[in-house]
Amino acid sequence: MELYAVKFGESSFRLSNVYRDMHHSEELVQIAWSFYIAKHNNKTICIDTGFRDENVAQQWGITLTDVADELSGIIGNLSSVDTVLITHSHFDHIENLDLFDKPEIIISKTDYETALQQCSPAIKEKLLQGPVVTVDNEYIYDNQFRFKVIGGHSPGSSVVYFESVHTNYIITGDECYWCDNLLSNRPNGVFSSTENNERFLNEAHHSGLIPLPFHDLQIFEHYPAVSNNIVRIL
Repeated sequence: MELYAVKFGESSFRLSNVYRDMHHSEELVQIAWSFYIAKHNNKTICIDTGFRDENVAQQWGITLTDVADELSGIIGNLSSVDTVLITHSHFDHIENLDLFDKPEIIISKTDYETALQQCSPAIKEKLLQGPVVTVDNEYIYDNQFRFKVIGGHSPGSSVVYFESVHTNYIITGDECYWCDNLLSNRPNGVFSSTENNERFLNEAHHSGLIPLPFHDLQIFEHYPAVSNNIVRIL
């Protein structure tokens, strides 16, 4: 299996959003905005999609980067993607879904329903076109990826477990903003259910999983670069 992290933006972010126990802090930290691409069994899989709306980026103070040329060296173009796993329906995780051709889409049932109510018309249309697998609890994709609904960060937020070379990894969605959320067992500062987020973190922490979040710049410093904004994890 091959696995890549793709950084399409950076911004400042409140430390109180990263760590619940820092809720009184006014400190700002720098974060990444990213998604993942896996190649497995002759399939190309995207875990989340990123977004590209400059107006939304400006509202959030995000500096966007066009990574299309860098992606071409890995997957050619987005039309070649077989499957998209959506960890949750927040804009930075789903609003590029319309750039894909006709992939299989895997998403929690709760976030599917939320997306149909709240996402842009192009995303709603893509979801209604299908094929879509909506998940209540968990779903095993291609005997490799375990898509699990947690419901801590958002009501239907999910994570993706997998094993490679006898090492267990977890793509955390936004149940973690940084690797340290899991490594230090420090709950996320943005949540819909403290109980669900804390239960997930406690179990993952004690299981010794390798975390792969979407907003940690350390991912792009720790793993080897294949281009300016893409690193290879496996």
